[in-house]
Amino acid sequence: MDVLTRRRFLVASGVVGATALAGGAAAYRLSDLLATAGDRDPQARTLVLVTLYGGNDGLNTVVPYADPAYRDARPDLAYAAEEVLRLDDGVGLNPALPGLHRAYGAGRLAVVRGVGYPKPDRSHFRSMDIWHTAQPDRPGTTGWLGRWLDRAGGDPRLAVSFEPALPPLLAGERGAGASVPVTDRETAPRLDAETL
Repeated sequence: MDVLTRRRFLVASGVVGATALAGGAAAYRLSDLLATAGDRDPQARTLVLVTLYGGNDGLNTVVPYADPAYRDARPDLAYAAEEVLRLDDGVGLNPALPGLHRAYGAGRLAVVRGVGYPKPDRSHFRSMDIWHTAQPDRPGTTGWLGRWLDRAGGDPRLAVSFEPALPPLLAGERGAGASVPVTDRETAPRLDAETL
């Protein structure tokens, strides 16, 4: 029986570079990454990208508490100004995100609002293709982080996804990032849930 895996589907559909998936995709355990963490330049900066694939209420994640239209549009769901963790005089974070609020206050978190692309067609699938490839005019065959990884030397540990399958955004032309399955919410011994 011929089994259709995510890798085969993505390669067959042309969503990601076949060469990258065939030769460069790597699977690591969290312990593998932590064991090599000291190999990194301590001055190097890290981009942590959080992609929420499920339903996320963006207006109640980064809350426009000072905008009267926010409260008018959702009288039963809106957070009051005194409830949010303020980022500035107009927006704040959901009260359940104190770890992110501390990171913002320390200059280690940026919030980018209103991200979109020209001529949206309201298709979730097309939007995800654009998000992964950063090519709104035509379907891409490599991901935007995969293309960066190709130029950065190709070490898959430079672009890590904490999910069981490699997302298309990490597939480059010559290599791909690493995928770390974290199905049991495995964390490092010194990290607590509030940190995450």
